[in-house]
Amino acid sequence: DDGVPAGTEVSPLRVRRLGIVGSGFMGAAIAGTAVLNAEVEARLKDSELPRVGKGLKAALGILDERLKRRRLTRPEHQRLAGLLSGTADYSGFTRLDLVIEAVFEDLAVKRRVLAEVEAEIPPEAVFASNTSTIPIRDIAAGARRPGRVVGMHFFSPVERMPLLEVIPAERTDPSTIASAVRFGRAMGKTVIVVRDHPGFWVNRILSPYLNEAGVLVEEGAPIELIDSAMTRWGFPVGPVTLLDEVGLDVA
Repeated sequence: DDGVPAGTEVSPLRVRRLGIVGSGFMGAAIAGTAVLNAEVEARLKDSELPRVGKGLKAALGILDERLKRRRLTRPEHQRLAGLLSGTADYSGFTRLDLVIEAVFEDLAVKRRVLAEVEAEIPPEAVFASNTSTIPIRDIAAGARRPGRVVGMHFFSPVERMPLLEVIPAERTDPSTIASAVRFGRAMGKTVIVVRDHPGFWVNRILSPYLNEAGVLVEEGAPIELIDSAMTRWGFPVGPVTLLDEVGLDVA
């Protein structure tokens, strides 16, 4: 199931060349995971070369960790490392099949990145936003080709978390949805296609859970008790720790 209605004819892209705008923690991890699992060329773009270099180092670290654990041979590591590149402008973007935007959660910034990317990439290429909460329809509101815009929400750490949300807006083409789903699977992800509604799927569930933890703290429940109750239940971290790691401003 590629997330499109049964009987719909689609022509999904075969992604060979990937671009990532934003070389921070998420962007670098997406690049490294894509190279490792999908074996595609991955080009990181950021506003300054030092940031690009830092992102490339982080992406390479995912390959280094596999080499250290003997999941990769040295020749395999060298071959995959050669698929990573970086830029402080949009050079090389005219060859890309898919661009994933991984900048911070600000609608104006995401719209600006979309406009810049659309001016460079081929008409058939897909633009995907890694937003966790901003409606895809709002990001795509001023797009030249809204049918080629979709959400691809990865979870941190990307190299370990198996889930990927693919979020089409009302005007997203079926072939765009199928392209995002197939590439997500090539990256080794469990892909779910969700509607463009507040919180998508995961945060729609997570938000009430974290809110209730905040209510418990406000009522005087010890933070350690709340978190230990949930880790004993099976969660990797408790809700208060998760809020701290995500950042209270983002939450």
